[in-house]
Amino acid sequence: MLIKNKSEIHLGPHFMLNYELLQPGDIILERGYAWYSEKIAKHTNSRYSHAMIYVGGTIIEATRGGGVYSRIPNRSTVRDISDFKVLRLKEFPGKDILQVICDHARSLCGSQYSVSQALKVKGPDFLRKFANDSRKQFCSRLVAQCYQKAGIQLTENINFCSPGDIERSDYLVEQPEMVYRASEEDVAHAQGESPHTQHTKNAVNFVRNALSIFENYGIKTVGSPDGEVVITTLNDITLAVYENRNKPGLDEEITEAMRLSGYLDHIDLDRQKNPYRYDLMLFSQKVEVHGNENKTLEILRHELKKEQDVVEVRLRSYLAGRHNLNSGLKFNELEFTIAHGLLKGMLERVIIIEKYTVTKRNDVRFKMINVACNRIIQNITMKAPELKYIVRALN
Repeated sequence: MLIKNKSEIHLGPHFMLNYELLQPGDIILERGYAWYSEKIAKHTNSRYSHAMIYVGGTIIEATRGGGVYSRIPNRSTVRDISDFKVLRLKEFPGKDILQVICDHARSLCGSQYSVSQALKVKGPDFLRKFANDSRKQFCSRLVAQCYQKAGIQLTENINFCSPGDIERSDYLVEQPEMVYRASEEDVAHAQGESPHTQHTKNAVNFVRNALSIFENYGIKTVGSPDGEVVITTLNDITLAVYENRNKPGLDEEITEAMRLSGYLDHIDLDRQKNPYRYDLMLFSQKVEVHGNENKTLEILRHELKKEQDVVEVRLRSYLAGRHNLNSGLKFNELEFTIAHGLLKGMLERVIIIEKYTVTKRNDVRFKMINVACNRIIQNITMKAPELKYIVRALN
């Protein structure tokens, strides 16, 4: 298959992450093929020029094109089986520590990428010291800072480290069997048009417009647990609107900027792209299309895992957004439509899986999936009882 990979045409073979084996907190190193990627790898004594962190469901990364945003694991290919490497802590630190790491990675979404600071990684120390407090990100700094937030110092200098420094960390060990040779179907999906790409562009657009509005109001910083910081991330924007809620017009302008940016468009993208996940008849046809029970189970487990990976994140976002409605701000109301829409969609998808598997509970394999679905449904409706109407509507 002829596929355009990165900066030039690549005929194959192609390799992908075995993303179903990824665990939250995993660090993914990638070899890039652009001219600057080769220079980074060469000057940092490594095969790799990029570092990312898996947070469950998605990968968080800092890139030159958009700053800090997420990437779907099965949407990337490399040219050699060694061009991806997955690293994991040698000793399991506990779920709480991993949650801190992943939550911090998500909180950095919206941060700008700093080319100048990335280039200083191997520069003179006197160049580094002037930027140690900057919140602009580059890939390996993002990874190292997320681990530092949980009390794990992967490298000597977390603010100026390279993918090679992370690769050589004594705390990490490579995970085997994490990369495989992709089929033509896998490659076509990975390299095809992704709604996630457009969402990232919309998010970048919103952040830039919001920062411009804040600047017009003379607002540059916001309070945080780490003290006063320059407004950089999506979380910073939310907090800055609240802190400056008494400034006439600010709430309305930021709200309108979000509405016009397209940032809200992703709420119903999955429903538009994959309607079978929301309709029992269509779902049944989809999972049974191969006429093979083992294949049906494989599809069901895959569909369920996608929800299990992010259910707690979706719930926390929903509960925080619901609480923020007390502010009375238009921005918080509009922002909550995201958390509400995403959790509502998740609940609908899990209910469909539950309804399909409940008729097959005599088979222990289907019963396990059904039980897992009911746990998710109960968890969501217990913490957000106002969503019980969705369960009633689909039953």
